[in-house]
Amino acid sequence: MSTLLGELACLGAAAVWAFSLTLFRGPIAAHGSVAVNLVKCAVATLLLGGTTLALGQLEALTGASPAALIFLAASGVVGLSLGDNALFAAVHRLGVHRTLLLQTTAPIFTALLAWGWKGVIPTGPQLLAAVVILVGVALVVAPSRGESVEADGADHPAPLSLGVAFAVLAALGQGFGIVLAKEGMSEVSVIPAATFRLGAAALGLFLLAIPGGGLGRTRALLTHRPSVKRVMPATFLGSYLAMMLMMAGIAFAPAAIAAVLLGTTPIFSLLVESAEQRRLPDLRPTAGTLVAVVGVAALALLSA
Repeated sequence: MSTLLGELACLGAAAVWAFSLTLFRGPIAAHGSVAVNLVKCAVATLLLGGTTLALGQLEALTGASPAALIFLAASGVVGLSLGDNALFAAVHRLGVHRTLLLQTTAPIFTALLAWGWKGVIPTGPQLLAAVVILVGVALVVAPSRGESVEADGADHPAPLSLGVAFAVLAALGQGFGIVLAKEGMSEVSVIPAATFRLGAAALGLFLLAIPGGGLGRTRALLTHRPSVKRVMPATFLGSYLAMMLMMAGIAFAPAAIAAVLLGTTPIFSLLVESAEQRRLPDLRPTAGTLVAVVGVAALALLSA
């Protein structure tokens, strides 16, 4: 019974993340990725910080070595400050589903970075699974000739290639962030580690926002009621509830199965997008999504 609950928690985390990213899309178009990401990271830090204190896990941070904290802080800046900025910029240009599908390439970057960092050489089957992921992504992302994507709130269509570049940067940031976080989490448990990462990311975003007028856009976001009504629930769902569900899934389900189920986010985003547009999904995106998710599942099982 506990295994089933863990599997359902993993599926819930994947579904919640897909839905929350859809909520972020309007505020991103109105206020920019830096402002939305800064508010998201700051609010999530408060939520997770409160949970860390409530669970009595603050000592996990105060007792950690400086090296572990540096790795966690660096993973927050790379994976959340820079990576999520690129993710939100991609969502603005590509939409949620295409962006999340491109995020399935993050395990490939993680494996390549682990190869360079730790000398862990990918096996033949793992490389084949990576190829399957890329084939699935190509089926969905590859445009028709001259295709561009209309960004929410934009005056002109944004080139598809720019959105793809941002999505790939987001996947690279996520992959590199995971490699760095694994180093720090050898000493710090998940919730306090996530709190510290988000705090470091919020600080990095604050510094990033100063020269480009991002603080003004952040204030405008916080005083714009419709945006607040979307960003706050999206932050609670995507950065807090989804992480709690993910932790429960990892705790109760076998690790390999949890990794596979957490990789189903693009399927849920396809369903959310279809519900928004009130139509059944087209054949090519559906086929590509399924192929990519199968590749992610294979890579997760082979890496377990």
